[in-house]
Amino acid sequence: MASSWSQSVTVALVYLAAIVERADEQILPSLYFFIGKSLNATPADLGAVTLCRALVQAISSPLSGLLGDRYDRTLVIAGGCFLWGIMTAALGLATSIREAMVYAACNGVGLALVIPCSQSLIADFYTPEVRGRAFGLMQLIGALGVMLGGLFATNVGHYSPMGMEGWRFAVELVAVLSMITGFLVLKYAVDPRRQHLAPKMYKPIPQDEPSDVEAKGEATKGEQHRVTHAVTRGRSNMPTSPIGRTQMGGTVPKATSQKQTLGGVWRDVRWMLSIRTFQAIIAQGVVGSMPWNAMVFFTLWFQLMGFSDLGASTLVAIFHMGCAMGAFAGGLIGDSMSLRFPNAGRIMTAQISVFSGLPLSILLLKVLPAMGLAGRAAPFAVVMFSLGFVIPWCSPGCNSPIFAEIVPEEMYSRVYAFDRSFEGAVAACAAPVVGIVAQSTFGFKGSVDTGRDSGPSENAGALGSSLLLCLMAPWSMCLVLYTVLYWTYPRDRNFAKEMKRKLSVANLSEKG
Repeated sequence: MASSWSQSVTVALVYLAAIVERADEQILPSLYFFIGKSLNATPADLGAVTLCRALVQAISSPLSGLLGDRYDRTLVIAGGCFLWGIMTAALGLATSIREAMVYAACNGVGLALVIPCSQSLIADFYTPEVRGRAFGLMQLIGALGVMLGGLFATNVGHYSPMGMEGWRFAVELVAVLSMITGFLVLKYAVDPRRQHLAPKMYKPIPQDEPSDVEAKGEATKGEQHRVTHAVTRGRSNMPTSPIGRTQMGGTVPKATSQKQTLGGVWRDVRWMLSIRTFQAIIAQGVVGSMPWNAMVFFTLWFQLMGFSDLGASTLVAIFHMGCAMGAFAGGLIGDSMSLRFPNAGRIMTAQISVFSGLPLSILLLKVLPAMGLAGRAAPFAVVMFSLGFVIPWCSPGCNSPIFAEIVPEEMYSRVYAFDRSFEGAVAACAAPVVGIVAQSTFGFKGSVDTGRDSGPSENAGALGSSLLLCLMAPWSMCLVLYTVLYWTYPRDRNFAKEMKRKLSVANLSEKG
């Protein structure tokens, strides 16, 4: 009962951290108009602030993975909450766009520490059959943080509570919530690897059970040789931390896990980077994450289209409500499709999601404005919700569950951290690219405050065209890149299962 209670509390706090982390990420884009007005910034300037945060966050993500796989993951999460809380508070005191860039960059380090370890804990607590819905629920809850944070921030932006500019008040409040979350995680959350809990996925593997590779004959002779070589030759070419030292149903010997050398860590990382499925998902993620960073300009676009602050924030909140529901639905769909089509179901889920975003983006950014519907919330709300519902399926329905199937348990933090690092480093450039393209290619003029009161302006059209380009091009490439997984995923998944089984048998033989 105690273990079950500890697991429930830990999962709840992980979800709370996801809410606050996403709210912290969203607070800046939601306040673009007010920050730009206060600091006299252009869209490119505001995009550069987001770039600083996202780029540092991406570069720092591997640190979270390495720390999470070697130390208590709850301490890493709590430390990230405290760090991003302090830097968010400093951001609220910035008096120039350069100061904002510095504080946003430091904030990125704190944000980077949280999500990889959170995803790793979720992967530990759930079996492969239901991981999709678990990751979907995590993304749903995170989307609620984005929705509530954006709705609150945009509407408080034009007030002056407690004598402060509204945008500064909103930022400081999120900073306080971040530090409270860090305290709760530090006080009550537990890491099952350190507390000797029994995560649901840790089940003994019968020694006489035939492996998937043997049963289906899908592994090449070279792969079978690699497994045998890993068992019989001391696993010299395999990761040092994951499979050989912990079995399904066992715990990590402290003397081994705590003293892993840097050379061993680097060998683990190189092995992970050599997995074809990991490479394919990272490749699509690099381009597929760019639209998400570009969409931070939705609030500003609606404001320039003539919507009030309340109207703009409500439409973006509706979008994030769709994302929340779509993320959970995507996890369920991915789980269902994987049971029906084990080798292709999750990949099909992702491709349906990406393809659906293309026509909806055109409808939102070009068709509705051309029909003279600017300022009328209902049609935009329908399209925003629909877009939000279909585009978040990839991560909970495909990417995150697949990662947990192709690497061992003790590398979960690292695989999610490097995923965020590679994807985020390039995708971070999308926000300033939207601003730069809007100014240099489509004719955006002046600061963000220019011409807002005159209804839909040329600036709104320029920003909309830039947004559409930054959505359509990456998603089109994603469709092609996901196709690679139809060949790599079944092989890598079955190889990982075979490796676990044989190394488990080998270690049991050594103990016996």
